[in-house]
Amino acid sequence: MNAHSPYRKTICAGLISVALAAGAALAQAAEPAPVRIGWVNWSDTEITVKLATTALEDHLKQPVKLVMADIGIQFQALANGNIDLIPMVWLPSTHKAFYDKYKDRLEDLGVLYEGRIGMAVPTSIPVSEVASVEDLNKPEVRAKFDGKILTSEVGNGQYKLTVKAIDEYKLDGYKLVASSETGMLNELDRNLKRDKWSLVNAWSPHWMFSKWSLRYLDDPKQIFGGAEQIHAMARKGFSQEYPEVVYFFAHYSIPRADLEALMMQSRQSSPDKVVADYYAANKSRFEAMFEGSEQRVSSRQP
Repeated sequence: MNAHSPYRKTICAGLISVALAAGAALAQAAEPAPVRIGWVNWSDTEITVKLATTALEDHLKQPVKLVMADIGIQFQALANGNIDLIPMVWLPSTHKAFYDKYKDRLEDLGVLYEGRIGMAVPTSIPVSEVASVEDLNKPEVRAKFDGKILTSEVGNGQYKLTVKAIDEYKLDGYKLVASSETGMLNELDRNLKRDKWSLVNAWSPHWMFSKWSLRYLDDPKQIFGGAEQIHAMARKGFSQEYPEVVYFFAHYSIPRADLEALMMQSRQSSPDKVVADYYAANKSRFEAMFEGSEQRVSSRQP
């Protein structure tokens, strides 16, 4: 047969196609499955999650899939194995009810940073009139707040603690006005511009404390607890499957001042750009968070 016959060309083309397909299949098989990270649309969480994603994809070449949903859904999905980890569990108070319900099916990967939650008011409101949650029962104070407590989404940990505070402090005549983080803070901004009093469910770190002068109300009954620690939690068995990712989260931390600055900068730019710039400027610090992981993982191999 002629070496240049169309039949030979067809056979060669077919063999090349098969080889390419096989190569692509092998490459795809070699690529690790994505780590599914759940997150809630909170400003601090977005920065935290996207910085971790950048580090994992850059250093470990580990694909990451981000899944956004409310915190209650995230805990349920984590316990059921539908996502791999969530890096925004506030303990010991805020998410205690969720954690207690599912803790037997979770792995604690460590503390990322510290925070606080509680009821807050603008510092323009005199401390002599409102210093504590107990002061909210004063008729004249309740009238100035219109009996409203501005909050983010219904059903999250802080919302539930505020319901408890209303009961424990007997805050008759108050109601929770829930919307979203953005909706709550837009209402706060409008009220400040009209010299109207506002009572909000606040948490820190958050850019709201950089934009406005706010103070927490004293909480003598400790309904909202003291300092909170923000943990990364994984599904049961995750540490056996992704030891290098677990090692990273055990060493991952963000200085609070940096986190609040990044949250504020992201409002003027975009979270993705702010995260990319911060990672590039601090790459050596992020690289250090992986140091030792390879030795630990290899030592576990039979």
